[in-house]
Amino acid sequence: MPIYEFQCRSCGYVFELLLMSKDEMNDVRCAKCASPDVGKLMSAANVATGSSKSSSSSSAGTPSYTTHQCKSGSCTQINLPGHSKS
Repeated sequence: MPIYEFQCRSCGYVFELLLMSKDEMNDVRCAKCASPDVGKLMSAANVATGSSKSSSSSSAGTPSYTTHQCKSGSCTQINLPGHSKS
């Protein structure tokens, strides 16, 4: 059950949707203006690793990762420069 990220070609709004099947992809509409003219974006993935290293201090243009404990074990968030959801 992947979460997909979309951008509306009509109003430019960026939003995420959890889709249960590929058939639902045909029915996606903008969450803001309800336009069916949306494009799927390439999203950065979060991965879980067994590493306990942490690098949270970095410059704005440099990729970094942060590791913390979560219910399923050790979780790592990858922070990539570029697109921002603001």
